[in-house]
Amino acid sequence: MNAKGIHGAALFAVIAGAAVLMTSAPVSADAVSDFYKKSRVKVIIGFPPGGGFNRGGRVVARHIGKYIPGNPKVIAQNMPGGGSLLLMNWLYNKAPKNGTVIGHFHSSAMREAFIGAAGVYFDPRKYYWLGSYLRERAVTFVRADSGIKSIHDVFKKQVIVGATSPRSGGGVYPTILNQVLGTKFKVVVGYGGTGESTLAMERGELQGVGSWSWSQLRDRRPKWLKENFVNVLVSLSVEPHKDLPNVPTPLQLAKTQEDRQVLEAIFAWAELGRPFASPPGTDPARGAALRKAFATMVGNKDFEKDINIASLEVDPVIGKDAEALLAKLYAYPKPVVDRARAVYSEMRRIKIPTAKKNTLGGLKVATVKGKGRKMRITFKDGSGQTWKFKAREKRLNRKTMINGKKGKAGELKKGMLCAVTYYNKGGMVYSADCKG
Repeated sequence: MNAKGIHGAALFAVIAGAAVLMTSAPVSADAVSDFYKKSRVKVIIGFPPGGGFNRGGRVVARHIGKYIPGNPKVIAQNMPGGGSLLLMNWLYNKAPKNGTVIGHFHSSAMREAFIGAAGVYFDPRKYYWLGSYLRERAVTFVRADSGIKSIHDVFKKQVIVGATSPRSGGGVYPTILNQVLGTKFKVVVGYGGTGESTLAMERGELQGVGSWSWSQLRDRRPKWLKENFVNVLVSLSVEPHKDLPNVPTPLQLAKTQEDRQVLEAIFAWAELGRPFASPPGTDPARGAALRKAFATMVGNKDFEKDINIASLEVDPVIGKDAEALLAKLYAYPKPVVDRARAVYSEMRRIKIPTAKKNTLGGLKVATVKGKGRKMRITFKDGSGQTWKFKAREKRLNRKTMINGKKGKAGELKKGMLCAVTYYNKGGMVYSADCKG
């Protein structure tokens, strides 16, 4: 090739290279959009239908598709188990990494990995983080007539609070406050949800509830606050909620710097509140599109309106901030981390009493209404008193007997005579043994 030909070839190469650089970003963006136009995105919620996590996850599923390039159809599915540990293990080890899966799980489940709990097969730092629409601000509260006016009274006097399980926030947090600060909470676990423990508190079987989201308490039980039925004792977070500037956090109650750091290592996970992430190794361009879509969505008024309707609120943490918080938590000094793990392990060894279900026979079926999670059953006892219960049909199916044989909740008929188990009148019915 002569000098002129060499010069021409070199010039063509420069022009071609410039063209590639000029077009690479739009082509990449178009490729992401084209992929999502033909794809369906799943938001998988680590809890069963019903409850705040399910409501919030479904609001996100309804909105996020508007901000993902290509506007894919987004559906919500449930994968309950282990307080969302089942989902987190699946998301980390088995979920597709092509940008079509978003997991929604509990922030406290990540702490299980941090403290080295059994059955955890993930590292929270390696998920592709989208963020959280809410920094969790849970609280512990008691009946005002319990004689407990503030958290300082719990250092002197035992108070009985309810929770769903030893691993739930209501089971964990009061027990940890006992160990680190010296409070005198007595936790009773086994209730079938916060609804059951709040009913037990209303009836005087408990003095309070170990943990419930402040926004849920505020929006779902406004009369309790307006009529001073409850006293809020402590904000279970590292920062107080703006509505509760005078309610202390555990960190504010700490007597030493080490106690404060240990409590921060345990309670800081609440800052990640209601988190969303995709699997480790998610396609980078699609992951970036999902992260940007999430950040845009949580700043949108329509999304905030929908979240508020679900009795939740928006106080977001975006993906990069979530990663920074995790890096901070994993960088705590070894003595602090070791003590936090020891506190957590010791808490697990403490025998926590379990609430006992009541059993009542001689109840005659009056009405059976609704299906699924909206089933409602009314009974009448021998004196004519009415007993109303909620039911989750699928769960009740497992423990329904009719004329001595396995039956289904939907087969209960007016006039059947039953023995039922329950925690509280007006709460859930868990089993029915009926004849007729």
